[in-house]
Amino acid sequence: MKAALMILATLMSAGMVFSAHADEAKAAIASGAINMAANMNELALACGHMSSQDVETGRIKQRDAAIKDLGVAPVSYDKMYAGYASDFKKKWGSMTLAKQKSTCDQMKR
Repeated sequence: MKAALMILATLMSAGMVFSAHADEAKAAIASGAINMAANMNELALACGHMSSQDVETGRIKQRDAAIKDLGVAPVSYDKMYAGYASDFKKKWGSMTLAKQKSTCDQMKR
């Protein structure tokens, strides 16, 4: 899980070349990357695969990369991340304990 989060931060900081629809493409990529980061971070916490300190360290790196490389405004990043994290928590809370355990077990692999 930690490796996946580091890969995500690296991919976000790798920089990308965009064509005519650069703003739309960047916005879509940024939204998807932030959604994935929030979901992976919250899953790591929910499953106990990472400490809250490790997740926060990764989140800060992901945030910095999105701001630098994708042109996301800090306030926008924070709002999107909070929204996606909230969505994850709602979905997670609606899952049965067996489904939560199964999901956590799959993420260990």
